[in-house]
Amino acid sequence: MPNNSTGALAEDCNNRREGGLCISSYVIAYINGLSNRSHNGDDMDLMKELGSLGLGSRLKRLSDKIMQDGIRVYRESGVDFEPRWFPLYQYLDRFGPSPVMDIARGLGITHPAVNQVAGQMVQARLIATYRDARDKRRRLLALTREGRALKPVLTSLWSSISVAVNGVLDESQVAFLKDLEAIEAAVDRQGLYARLQLAGAMTADQMRPDRSRPDRPRPDRSRPDRSAPELVIEGFQPVLADTFRRINEEWITEYFKLEVADQKTLEDPHRSILEAGGDILFVRDTRTAEILGTCALIKHNESLAELAKMGVTKQARGRGAGLLLVQAIIHRASELGFQRLFLETNARLEPAIKIYRQVGFEQCEPPRPSDYERSNVYMELALTNSLTQ
Repeated sequence: MPNNSTGALAEDCNNRREGGLCISSYVIAYINGLSNRSHNGDDMDLMKELGSLGLGSRLKRLSDKIMQDGIRVYRESGVDFEPRWFPLYQYLDRFGPSPVMDIARGLGITHPAVNQVAGQMVQARLIATYRDARDKRRRLLALTREGRALKPVLTSLWSSISVAVNGVLDESQVAFLKDLEAIEAAVDRQGLYARLQLAGAMTADQMRPDRSRPDRPRPDRSRPDRSAPELVIEGFQPVLADTFRRINEEWITEYFKLEVADQKTLEDPHRSILEAGGDILFVRDTRTAEILGTCALIKHNESLAELAKMGVTKQARGRGAGLLLVQAIIHRASELGFQRLFLETNARLEPAIKIYRQVGFEQCEPPRPSDYERSNVYMELALTNSLTQ
């Protein structure tokens, strides 16, 4: 899949008035709210009085109304389709059979979110999963014959829905799509959680609610929290480039020194890794929204790739984030059709080496000199195992 697929999708949406359909359901709901008063007229609406604090809840409330109307439109039209299936259907219709990770990146959502919607659409027989004919290890999602046959009916419905959405946009008399783009860019640059931390608004006491309960035993903070967080793997987004650089610089400078090869990769990961045919993954703790670690897959040739730049933040070490990242990179390498993975590391990094051995990497003699002075351990893995989701 070309790396510019995301931009193509966004550009197409921006260039067409019916681009309103490309906005997620909660945003469409917000547009609707711009031109409609509360259904109770002059009655008090606490959500409105809460202002920006109630924004999330207000968008969710409006979203529920819009989604219900969308469901009703499909049902009364006799079409077995759900509003939340729209983005995935559009992606597969435009770009053809695609791996889940490419779809997640193209739609700007998580890998698990794609899988959840895909599962529903598979049950509805609109899409199917199959192995790439050119590489049996590569698992793809694609529209079925039934899914493609439904396109004329769906296109007609979407045309009508587009007229309604554009009517709301016209009635609101605001350049909502342009303003939305600016808001999204601001959030991408720095999310709410990061802004709170930067402003010092979240003190240690606020982040540890157990202190407000004198009757509750206080946990031993001298020992690391080894409770299993809810971890999810995410693909690369431009806003995460700085996080990729920061996490790697932290662990490298903790043990070694930054080298020229490090700087080349970390300064422009999109060009040095993604455009060259590789990928970058992240692991996020869904409870705190924190990125806990990252790992890169660097393409060397059609059959060989490198697992590189694997780092986990200090506070997250020992929680399984590193193992999850390595497993995800191996899976991604198989999806992309690579036959072998190699990595270069240092004997001092014993916890990392333990993970590599756990997933099947074997230490062997390096076939060539390393680009890194610190490298004194070379390991390889044959990608012969079947893909699993």
